[in-house]
Parts: sequence; structure tokens; C-alpha cells
Amino acid sequence: MFNFDWYHFSFLILAAILDIVANIFLKYSNGFENKIFGILSILFVLIAFTCLAEAVKTIDLSVAYALWGGFGLIATTLAGKFLFGQQLNWRGWLGVTGLIIGMTLLKLA
Repeated sequence: MFNFDWYHFSFLILAAILDIVANIFLKYSNGFENKIFGILSILFVLIAFTCLAEAVKTIDLSVAYALWGGFGLIATTLAGKFLFGQQLNWRGWLGVTGLIIGMTLLKLA
């Protein structure tokens, strides 16, 4: 049985959410032409890494980073689809599915 710590896991979830928001702001910054969104993007990434640093106090770094990156990638892909009309082909969705399976296996390890 694995030891589960909601406190540090909540920081991991928050880090992933902040990373997703940072990516959306980055898209809205249009290559930093819109400086407000560019600055917000950088700020949210810094806060996300701060939350990730708190999460890895009790979560293995490899697991935390894989979950953070995987959740971020999946949610950013969905945000790209719904906010910006971007589409993945079947290979892209196969990759996202592979990430979900991989994250599940990492968490159960």
C-alpha cells in the first residue's frame, strides 16, 4: 500500500493548473507582443514551480514531474482545442492516451 499525502498532492494539482493557465496566457501573448499576457505567463510559471517544489517534499520527483507534465500536457491540449480550435490527429490522441496510462502506472508503482 502506498502512503498518500493530500497536502503535498494538492500542491502538485495546483502546480499543474497554474502551468496550464501560464500556457494559455503565453498563447494570448502572441509571442510576447501583448506584454501583459507575457508577464502573466512568466509569473504563473514561477508560481507553478514554487508549488511543484512544495509537492516534491514528500512525492518522489520522478512521479511528481511526470504527473505535473502529463496533466499539463493533456489539459493544455484540451484548452487548445476548445479555446483556439486546434486539433490533434489520431497519433496525437494516441500519445495523450499513452500519457494517461503511463501516469496511472507511475502512481500505482
